Amino acid sequence: MISQILDIPVEVCKSPVLYNGFDRSRNQFDATEILTCLDVFSRRNEENRLILLVTGDDIFRPHTRYVFGLSRPKTKTAVISSARLNNEYWGLPYDEMMLIDRLSREGAHELGHLLFLDHCSNPSCIMANPSTLDDLDIKKSMLCPSCLAKMNKKKVSVFV
Repeated sequence: MISQILDIPVEVCKSPVLYNGFDRSRNQFDATEILTCLDVFSRRNEENRLILLVTGDDIFRPHTRYVFGLSRPKTKTAVISSARLNNEYWGLPYDEMMLIDRLSREGAHELGHLLFLDHCSNPSCIMANPSTLDDLDIKKSMLCPSCLAKMNKKKVSVFV
């Protein structure tokens, strides 16, 4: 789905990734620390691929309660978490298709940052900055015309 949203090739790699950054007082992982661990993969990245880590662990960024995802364009790495994208976290009935849809939209959003797209003021654009699950659910699985025009059409590959 991410490949269709951004019109770039995506390859799924099921290699386990070890990362640090667990904060016991919050029972969450620091997303910035996870990205630092991914820097190792970035340095070995001879093919200039974007790297997106999908985790089930709850993540945060310092000075925030939580984030759905975070990216680091300089190292071409990003992380997204399914923890708060899952209906069950919010006391709602399980919906696998909704989870997959949210993961693909959040993944495309973070990869958009790796392609040097900024946050968009159009709430339905994939590059809109969601602060709540409702904000994320409003977004369509596509770039708005303005962001699409900004999209750099370089050939890139993505490891998910």
